[in-house]
Amino acid sequence: MKKEIKRMVKCDVCKNMIEIDQYGNGECQNCGWLQSEESYQHPNIPGIRNIPSLNNAIKQYNNGESATLANFNDFIETYNNYGEVEFTLNNIRYGILYDDVTNKIELLNIKTNEKQLFNSIDDFILNAQINGMLLKDIWGNVTNTDFLQDT
Repeated sequence: MKKEIKRMVKCDVCKNMIEIDQYGNGECQNCGWLQSEESYQHPNIPGIRNIPSLNNAIKQYNNGESATLANFNDFIETYNNYGEVEFTLNNIRYGILYDDVTNKIELLNIKTNEKQLFNSIDDFILNAQINGMLLKDIWGNVTNTDFLQDT
C-alpha cells in the first residue's frame, strides 16, 4: 500500500500553515478554505472546491468577512458552471437546481419543499424572492453557501 505524502504549506487565503496531500488538497483550520491546486491556478473562477473564487475569498478574509461564503455573483457563476448549489438564509436551506420536468431553474426551500420556478438564470437573478424580498437584495444575510448536499 502506497503511503500518502503530506506536507505543510501556507493557506492561499489567510497564510496560516496547513497540511496538504500529494495532490495539493487540504483544509485550513483558521479560515475554512479548501486548498486546491485548481483554485490556485484559476483564482478568478468560483466553484473550484469552494464557492467563492480564490481572489474574492482573499478580499473577503482581508475585510474581516468569511473566506468561504460566496458573494452573489460568485454563487450565480458557480450555478452556471456546475449547477445544484445551496445557501442558508435565516437558518433555512435553499437549493438552486435545474428542474428536468419543467426545464426551468428551481429555487427550493429544502425544509418545506416549496418551489419557485424561473425561465432562465437572468429571470432568477431579477425575480427570486424569499419572504417578499428579492434574494439579490438580502444576500448579505446569507450565512452559508455550498454545493447542493442531499436534500
